[in-house]
Amino acid sequence: MIRAVLFDLDHTLFDRHSTLVACVPYLRSRFHVDPEKSDAEIGRIWCYADDHFVYDGWQYIFAYLVENGVFTDPPKYPEYRSFVYEAYSRVAVKWDWTEDMLKQLRRHKYLLGVITNGSHALQYKKLSMIGLSYIFDEVVVSGDTDFEKPDRELFRYACEKLGVEPEECVYVGDNRKNDVDGAKAAGMLTVWLSSTNPNQSGSTKPDATVKSLKNLPAVIRKLQLETTYHVRETE
Repeated sequence: MIRAVLFDLDHTLFDRHSTLVACVPYLRSRFHVDPEKSDAEIGRIWCYADDHFVYDGWQYIFAYLVENGVFTDPPKYPEYRSFVYEAYSRVAVKWDWTEDMLKQLRRHKYLLGVITNGSHALQYKKLSMIGLSYIFDEVVVSGDTDFEKPDRELFRYACEKLGVEPEECVYVGDNRKNDVDGAKAAGMLTVWLSSTNPNQSGSTKPDATVKSLKNLPAVIRKLQLETTYHVRETE
């Protein structure tokens, strides 16, 4: 029986594209950005780079911005990286349906949690900015532990905090390696959000794949039925 639904944070619970577009004015104020390029054009370049290179590393996103003439005088990569961390502490835009989706899961009596890599201060600030801190029973940030996704111990630690077994949990995330492989190794069911980069590879198959989490409660109900039927079959 499924008792808890846990989520990745970045790329999963908030609208990464809208967040990046909202950060463009900060990018322009901090660095020498091409004045001939509109905020909308820079936003499109940035979002494309984020979609295609985020799993390779932020340095590849930065290189794409440089190659496509976003900067007239490019900063050093460490300056860009520091800027992004700062920008994410100012701006985070949730999907219009995120809160309603979580409330639906709550009405079905599921425990809710977050498992995310990163620093405590930044990840909690993001949750606060998108107004979702109140709805989660537990938030586990790798920076507060000795583990980091995809290490299965981080997922098991979250289960202990929630008071559930891994097989009673569904983990939802966008990264095949960090989210799907890691949660599977811990013994959880997994839902892969494929909207960011559908060509990712992973060593394990997710139990469900979705392009949007808008209808996640229906997906969880389907997994609930499948797991209940399987248990009855094997008893």
